[in-house]
Amino acid sequence: MNGYEYPGSTGLEKEFFTYRSGQYVQQEITFFHLQNLKQARITSLTLHNIYIRYVRMNISMNKRYMLIVVVCVLVLAVLYYVLYTVHDEKEYPVYDGEEILEDSYPYTFVFFGDNRPASGKNQPEVFKTMIQKINHENPLFVIGGGDFVVEGTPENFEEFEKVSSALNPPLFYVCGNHDDSVYYEQHLGERVYAFTYKNSLFVVLDNSKKILDESQLNFLEEQLKKGFEYTFVCLHVPPIDPEGTYCMLNPDEFIEIVLKYEVDYVLCSHIHAFYQENIGSTIIIISGGGGAPLTRGGFNHYVIIEVGDNITYTVVSV
Repeated sequence: MNGYEYPGSTGLEKEFFTYRSGQYVQQEITFFHLQNLKQARITSLTLHNIYIRYVRMNISMNKRYMLIVVVCVLVLAVLYYVLYTVHDEKEYPVYDGEEILEDSYPYTFVFFGDNRPASGKNQPEVFKTMIQKINHENPLFVIGGGDFVVEGTPENFEEFEKVSSALNPPLFYVCGNHDDSVYYEQHLGERVYAFTYKNSLFVVLDNSKKILDESQLNFLEEQLKKGFEYTFVCLHVPPIDPEGTYCMLNPDEFIEIVLKYEVDYVLCSHIHAFYQENIGSTIIIISGGGGAPLTRGGFNHYVIIEVGDNITYTVVSV
């Protein structure tokens, strides 16, 4: 309301002239009206202050949200660095087989997989029979393709170690998905390693979670670059499944390395049956008949591999 105070007003009244319709019109405002106006003004100021505080609070909350987002991004970046970058730089052991194995050439070794029981800790009777037959074959060493136990508990590992100690030749381990636990290394040693013997290279990888990370792929390629005459790669989950999808995830890079260096054999388990598949010149053996419940018409067996002027293998039923 536009107006001015009229000098002649007295008492508790004040007169205002308001410009309306081209002329000033006198308007009387009482004390009570002034009180209402003051109250309205106070209310207006209060609402204004509340609005200002609300805006400031929103700005403060937005800053807090931005800070939370920044912290979350930093945490994720650190986790990525630790899980992938640092892990990629990990070094894996390489053993000289001639220091730990007897001197023999030509030589034979045995591969078996999936000897775990269906449940509990007690090893299958067929696996115990298999051990006796392998001892009779007298190979230079044995490679177990994984799933030695149904669950990776100390009690289960101890029972497996007790039974497998009856093997005469040395036993090299491949970690299976049922073996995967914090107790694995304590009982069976490294998950990823390599060893050499004469003109042969053996690389053992851990894809118990159905994947191979960059550190393992780098390690595999570094070993294959050494140019051994014969090369064997051992892992639990096969890169391919001839009859389904019971195989590792994203195997393309692994297969590319295998083909690039013309690996002779890829030895796998996981499927409780027997398959031979070829990728290029590479032979893929899937052997999971060590004692676990059989699938796909499988049978209990192990594989004898003979290395000399060439490589041959025989599947032995149990």
